[in-house]
This record gives sequence, structure tokens and C-alpha cells, in this order.
Amino acid sequence: MGNSVLYSRRLSPQTTATGLLSFAVIGASQAMYGPALPGFTEAFNLQPGAAGMIVSAHSAGAVIGVLSTVPLARLAVARYRVGVSFAFLLAGALLIGAEMSWPLVLLGGWVLGIGFGTLALGINSLYAVGYGRRSPAMVNLLNAIFGIGGMLSPLLFLVDFAHSGTPFYIFAGVTAVLLPLAFMMDDRLPVVSVDAPRPGKRRGILLAFMVLLGLGVGVEASTVGYAATYLISVGVSADGATTATSFFFLLFMLGRLAIIPVSMRVKSNQIVLGSLLFTTLLLAVANIGLIAPVVVVLLGASIAIYFPNCFNWLNEVFGAANDTAYMMAGALVGGMLIPAIVAQIIPLVGEMAIMGIIAGVSLLALVMAALIKVRLAE
Repeated sequence: MGNSVLYSRRLSPQTTATGLLSFAVIGASQAMYGPALPGFTEAFNLQPGAAGMIVSAHSAGAVIGVLSTVPLARLAVARYRVGVSFAFLLAGALLIGAEMSWPLVLLGGWVLGIGFGTLALGINSLYAVGYGRRSPAMVNLLNAIFGIGGMLSPLLFLVDFAHSGTPFYIFAGVTAVLLPLAFMMDDRLPVVSVDAPRPGKRRGILLAFMVLLGLGVGVEASTVGYAATYLISVGVSADGATTATSFFFLLFMLGRLAIIPVSMRVKSNQIVLGSLLFTTLLLAVANIGLIAPVVVVLLGASIAIYFPNCFNWLNEVFGAANDTAYMMAGALVGGMLIPAIVAQIIPLVGEMAIMGIIAGVSLLALVMAALIKVRLAE
């Protein structure tokens, strides 16, 4: 057997609270893109689907943020990693809100994504090992708070602000208020050895997890980014599509809260397989236009439980080591590439085919998860 890592640190109440607030903020940031896409398309006279490139820009930044945790872990500056991440969130939101040009908006999404990625990996890893046997449940709680931020932030787009970038300015204001608390948080982890898969088996499983996480994150990012656009294409009003997005994140939050007690009794890999199965089915049914708003809302619950439990599964196999950072980076590449691929396909097949395209990606993820489970059992 090879070696992985296990962490024995217990988190203080202040660290726990800061982690939860951080995830509310990054959840809000991700959810703001979908309702903002129609406005970007109009403001910059973009082609259909092109506005979704900001989702890919955000994901590209998140990859940089995740990978930065590896070299930074060896430096003293890692002590202030959470605070620096919040500074990136603030700067990115200000660039997007200013709407000076489309390239600068994309740059803002990339900068914001850097802070998003660093926080997503660092705090997830901290929670995954910081509470003993309760750690899987705490990871689900952390990501439920992510859903609360995602549920609330789209509501900003229902307000008729004088400037369309105001929601991002409000987000920047919230990050500025939390900045001092963020600089007080230390998300570094002490290390001890534990068993892991044997070296020969490790590499294949590592690659498989990278593909699985890439596909799953791509499904989530594409659904969040294109749900409003899809609903408008099937006849739902812009306000109705924005409201459905908010209810999507309400179910997203409720799904993660509901899975907390389940995660203490059911294996993470079983939860992942169930999540992907229901997500695939719902994405397929979403192609029925009359019930599309309801199905999009229900997708919130099935998509919600995927990532935290896939992260728990990953941590059970490899521990929260540098390998986890590389796998998360590979996963976020999927979050960058898949929405970009969807953006290229939309002009060819039309916006009404969006959910069908994403359903195909979800099916691939389901197959990959099943293959990993079989391989680990060998």
C-alpha cells in the first residue's frame, strides 16, 4: 500500500463561521452569471450563446486558483490565502460590474474565478478533515451554504437598477465587508500518513476521478449558466427564467441540507451515482417545453448533492493532499471546456437543444462513476 494523507486538526468556531460565509459568497458569484447572460448579450451585441463564455473564463480562473494552493502551501504567505482570495473576488466583481467592454468583463470573470477556485479547494479540504467522523456531513453543510448564496444572488437581477452592473457592485461590497475576517482565517492543514491505493492502481483511478469531476462540474456549470437562456428559448419570460433560477438554487440548498444526515449512513459513491442518474433523467425530461421550468427547478436538488459527495469520495480514496488539488484542477477544466463547447454547438442546433446536450454529458459522467466504483472494488 502507498501513502496518502490524513489531517487531525479541529476547527475553531471562528474558522467554521468564516468558511461558511466564504461559501455563501462564492455560491452567490457562480449563480449570478446565468441571469446576467441576457444582459451581456444585449449590452455588447453578442451572438446567441457567446455570453456563456464568461462561465468558461470563470472556470479558467478557478483552475489557476486551485493549482496555486500547491506551491503556496510551502510558503508563509499561505497563511493569508483566504484573504487574498477575497481580494480577487472583489477585483473581479468590480471589473464585471463596470461593463466597460466585453474583454474586460471576461477578465473580471477570470479574476473572480481565481478567488473562487482557491476558496473552493482550500475550505472544502479543511472541512473534509476538520471534524472527524462528522467531516462528510460538514462538507455537505458547507456546500449547502454555497446553495444559499446561489439562491439569493439571482434575486438581485429582478430589481430594476439604473445600471445593469449594480448586482456585481453589491457583491463586491459584501466581499469588502468580509475581507478583514477572511485575512484572519488560516486554511492550511497539518499532515500525517494513512493508507491509499497501491501505486500501480493509483494513477488510473486518479485519471478517472479527474474525468469524472470534469464531466460533473461541466454539467453543473452548464446548467447554471444556460438554464435561464434555455427557458427563455421555450417561451418563458426573462423574469420567469430568473425566478426559476432562484428556485433552482432553493432546491440546490435544500438538497444539500437533506443529504447531510444521509451522508453519515450512505457511502459517498452511492450518493454520487444516484445524483448523476437523476440529473441525467431530469435533463432529458427538461426538453419537454411545457414542464421545463419545473424540471429546471428540480435539477437543483439532484445536481446539488453531486459535488460535495464526489469530493468526499475523492478524499476517502486519496486524502486531502496535493493530488486532490490536481484532480480539482482537472475537474474545473471540464467546467471551463464544457460550457465553451455548448456555446459552440448552440448556434448549430438552437437554444432549445441546450438541455439535451447537457444530458449527454451527464450520462458520460454516470458511466465514468460506475467504472470507478468497479475498479476500486477489484
